[in-house]
Amino acid sequence: MSVITIVGITLGVLIAVCVTWLGIPGTFLIAVAALIWGGLTDFHLITIGVILVLFGVSILLEITELLLGGLAARYCGASRRSAVCSIIGGILGTIIGAGVLFLIGAFAGLLAGSYLGAFLSEAMSGKSISVSNQAALGTVLGNVAGKGIKSTAVIFMGIWIYIIVTP
Repeated sequence: MSVITIVGITLGVLIAVCVTWLGIPGTFLIAVAALIWGGLTDFHLITIGVILVLFGVSILLEITELLLGGLAARYCGASRRSAVCSIIGGILGTIIGAGVLFLIGAFAGLLAGSYLGAFLSEAMSGKSISVSNQAALGTVLGNVAGKGIKSTAVIFMGIWIYIIVTP
């Protein structure tokens, strides 16, 4: 195993972890890198099956991250409507944030949009500011947990690729 391969995998994983926190799906970056690597090596070590697993895991992690904000809001006392509003707010916040400030804006937009979606929904339903705030903070914590889970998965995906390509 060459040092270049080890450094390349390590660097790729570090970049994927960092961009995950900036709103870019790092799990998909790992899957695409594996697809390219597999294609360049005629799918000798990194097979189509491995690539399909990586893309499948990436899709499941994106769905998990999306739903975690809403589930955390529900856990912190938000209504079902507020949980849905937090998810919609997170999506809109990510899009708007990415348009305003490319990388960090997506993450900031996700947190702000999720918070505002849950907070405004709770406040408009007549709940107090403190109850609305608690539900909204739960949403933000859920989003941060989702990013943490995805970052951990990126590291494990990198380790799995390393194990596959080392003799």
